[in-house]
Amino acid sequence: MKITILGSTSTIGINTLSVLSKLEIKHKVFALTAKSNYKLLFKQIKKYNPVYAVLICPKSAEKISYLCKKNSIKTKILCGTSELSYVCMHKECTCVMSAIVGAAALEPTLNAIKKGKRIFLANKESLVMSGNLFIKSAKKYNSLILPVDSEHNAIFQILFASGLSYKPGDGSYYKKNLDEIILTASGGPFVDLPISKFKAISPNRAIKHPNWKMGKKISVDSSTMMNKGLEVIEASILFGLSYEKIKVLIHKQSIVHAIIVFKDGSMLSHMSDHDMRIPISFSLSYPSRFDLNLKKLDLVKEKNLTFSPVDKRKFKCLNLAYEAIKIGLNAPTILNAANEVAVNNFLKNKIKFSDIPVIIEKALKEVSFRENTSLNGIIEDDKYTREFAEELIKRIK
Repeated sequence: MKITILGSTSTIGINTLSVLSKLEIKHKVFALTAKSNYKLLFKQIKKYNPVYAVLICPKSAEKISYLCKKNSIKTKILCGTSELSYVCMHKECTCVMSAIVGAAALEPTLNAIKKGKRIFLANKESLVMSGNLFIKSAKKYNSLILPVDSEHNAIFQILFASGLSYKPGDGSYYKKNLDEIILTASGGPFVDLPISKFKAISPNRAIKHPNWKMGKKISVDSSTMMNKGLEVIEASILFGLSYEKIKVLIHKQSIVHAIIVFKDGSMLSHMSDHDMRIPISFSLSYPSRFDLNLKKLDLVKEKNLTFSPVDKRKFKCLNLAYEAIKIGLNAPTILNAANEVAVNNFLKNKIKFSDIPVIIEKALKEVSFRENTSLNGIIEDDKYTREFAEELIKRIK
């Protein structure tokens, strides 16, 4: 295995390298990439000795090139978004961890799929945007897409443990027995906060997740529950299920990650400590399992595991995600683009927390729906929606 990690300085990227370190296979890291965090990337380069390292920011690329030259490190430093595809498509790379947040992962991940690489998918946005394009390409080029998100990885593990072979996009082999799947959500930091106080939520409060340590964008998505909405769309695409078959429950403890409900009333769940190294490890080891000597879940200490319905009045973003997948066509692309713009502006204190679903809903109502089956078409819709959302935000201000 020679792995390229898209977003090696992200939480998923850092945890992936942690898993690889425990397995003592650091020499098999082919390429590492980051947006601008050259200091952490340089530490990773020194430890894992990749053939390539890619930075998107030119200034950061210059700084890390200087550091590598100064320390006689032979890693080749590349700069720019096109280089992400280069290291993913390289003949020596056999698999790709797609851990970049947002739409930026779409093109390099799709290009890796077209080269038949094994994909560890931690970036839900690229799959949401591309719809069946990822799945069709994976089938055409014999690329295996393995889910890394804790909930989807949990479903994957349940199916695997049940003897049901995982085939991305094809649920025909288990639909006859399956009634529904349940994705759990912690509810984020505001699950118990009255909706009347949502307008006053600051970015600093929104990024403080009670259970998980994540980046700013995904933390805000968790706070609005858009993250769970994107996961519903992702689950529908990955497991070939209609949105009616995918339910969401609030589970504050983040111990049960997903549940499969069969038609005879049987329910199978996946439980583990909330440690991203667990789904990462299973994805990397599939169809085997690594022994990482991680902390095991202590059921005696977990005295209460609670489940409750989502307050759809408070968490409108989840409703909008269901609406987008129901519409189909390019609606998920519009949803994702509008959300990324809204979250970015919220983090910059340009809009209120409560404005985020308003912007997304407006985009879904006013941006034209159409069928897109090409990468260029998806990128065009993404670009147009972003421009629409930015103009809308100017009017809100």
